[in-house]
Amino acid sequence: MPQSNGLRRDAQANVEKLHAAAVAVFSRRGLSAPLEEIAREAGVSIGTLYNRVGSRETLIDAVIPAIAGEKLLALKEQALGQRSPRTRLETFIAGMIDLQVSDPALNDAMLRRFPDATSLIETCDRSTALGQDLIDDAHAAGALSLDFTAEDLVTVLWMAGTASHDPSAPAGWRRVIDRGLASAWTT
Repeated sequence: MPQSNGLRRDAQANVEKLHAAAVAVFSRRGLSAPLEEIAREAGVSIGTLYNRVGSRETLIDAVIPAIAGEKLLALKEQALGQRSPRTRLETFIAGMIDLQVSDPALNDAMLRRFPDATSLIETCDRSTALGQDLIDDAHAAGALSLDFTAEDLVTVLWMAGTASHDPSAPAGWRRVIDRGLASAWTT
């Protein structure tokens, strides 16, 4: 019986192996991991990777948005489950930083290191929109200084994402970010 996507059974199996290997390697090493490593882990040649998958961005879009989307949806539910606008925003920011620290692929996604991976960027944009909504709610409640904007949030996440994966970053980077955020609250 032919595959629904038009690939032979062995070609479809190679695509599935490549996707599984990409998830494993990207999760360990980030989205800039060598494609040769992904091919090797899948047990196929690099030519097969390019033939069956195409570009790095195509591979990223094939496997990472669903995983990132699940993690970001769980964070959204956790944040929105909090009682006050302040705790919702605090939960969101802390959760985003924790995801960036623990998941190199999601960190690369949030730092938008591969802007041509359009499905992944759309996933990240939904998270950014949630952050904006949480900031707006905290402003409306009078809990957050009006001069703390969505751009500030993006900057905080960029600093956390960059520092958390830079071996030469000072050990106190998270403490400094936490202090900066603490100063943004009005109550």
